[in-house]
Amino acid sequence: MRKTIRNMWPLLLLGFLVNTAYSVMWPLTTIYLHNDLHLNLVTSGWILAAYSGCNVLGGYLGGVLGDRYSLKRVGQLTLLALTVDAIVGIWWNDLLGYPVVLITFGLLTGIMLTLITALTAQLSHTNGRLFNLLYIFINLGLVVGTASIGILFHRSLRPIFGLLVGCYLLALLVWTRFIQRFIDQRRPAVAATTTPADSQPKRRLSGLTLGILLISLVLMWGTYAQWMSNVSVYIQEVGLSIKVYSDLWVYNGLLLIVVQTVMARFSRVRGLPWQILLGLVAIGGSFLLLSGAHQLATLFIAMTFLTVGEAVYVPGVPALINAYTVGHEGLYQGLVNAFSSLGKALGPVFGGWVVGQAAGFDGLFTVCALIDGLVVLAVLIGIGSLMRVRS
Repeated sequence: MRKTIRNMWPLLLLGFLVNTAYSVMWPLTTIYLHNDLHLNLVTSGWILAAYSGCNVLGGYLGGVLGDRYSLKRVGQLTLLALTVDAIVGIWWNDLLGYPVVLITFGLLTGIMLTLITALTAQLSHTNGRLFNLLYIFINLGLVVGTASIGILFHRSLRPIFGLLVGCYLLALLVWTRFIQRFIDQRRPAVAATTTPADSQPKRRLSGLTLGILLISLVLMWGTYAQWMSNVSVYIQEVGLSIKVYSDLWVYNGLLLIVVQTVMARFSRVRGLPWQILLGLVAIGGSFLLLSGAHQLATLFIAMTFLTVGEAVYVPGVPALINAYTVGHEGLYQGLVNAFSSLGKALGPVFGGWVVGQAAGFDGLFTVCALIDGLVVLAVLIGIGSLMRVRS
């Protein structure tokens, strides 16, 4: 186990770099579309939906391409394309250019994140702690990315895209130099888990449980996406600055690292269903607090609930799916990324529509809390189904 973790550093660094670039882009998107390009929340939501829809497609393509073709070559081409897209964004970020660059960014990021997650799955097998380790480094990227916004963004996206170019060039170097050794490392483990009959897990993830988990990703990320989009406008409406929004996400990233460091030490496959349930309850609780959050302290308490929920739920779902499915890791982790991205696509459109129907932000947050509550009940059904599965 310790040797495997030591050998994971190229993949962990890649997760950090790709998520740093991702975390610089998404907090700015709604703000830039709404405040700088003067689009309303519904129109901004549709652009975000197109972006996330391409992220869904990218997640699926990442799984398929990673299983069928040279993983090293697919990653190289994807990172090269991301670099070109960021360079284009430096010069073309107006009302027409920015959505095109953003949507392309969504497609390519979906592919790259799936490749990284699939590689982690092929190494971890029934040990979910490796997912927690990856998410620690991913959230280090979240801290660096969101903290960079306040430094780099001053009504111009050129410094933002410049940072993206640097991240992708370094990621391309790491991928080209080290990833083949990492790919070779996984092959004996994959063969060992797929060839001998007695090495197959005694329990399988039923179709019902898999379906519920994937739908829970759509609904959870649909609500979570409000924090990533409409909450930025809400914070400004209650008289707080955009710096507060950036600070919230820096706090989110730091707290994620702390919680997931603890989870990496104590996470076990047997406890993953309950870990997922706890995360969903905490995320729903964040919206109950957010519906009355007009003070800075309440916002940070709500973000604490969201962060704890995210820290235990987000790595828990792919780890649970990986624990009870052997083989085709690229496909399964591609589905995880695709369904997550679908929720992120629908969330901003849904949120903009609810706010526009005179429900207001408080009404939106109440609806989100109810949705997360229903997801908890659905996952409970899925857990019951899992416990009844026998060899």
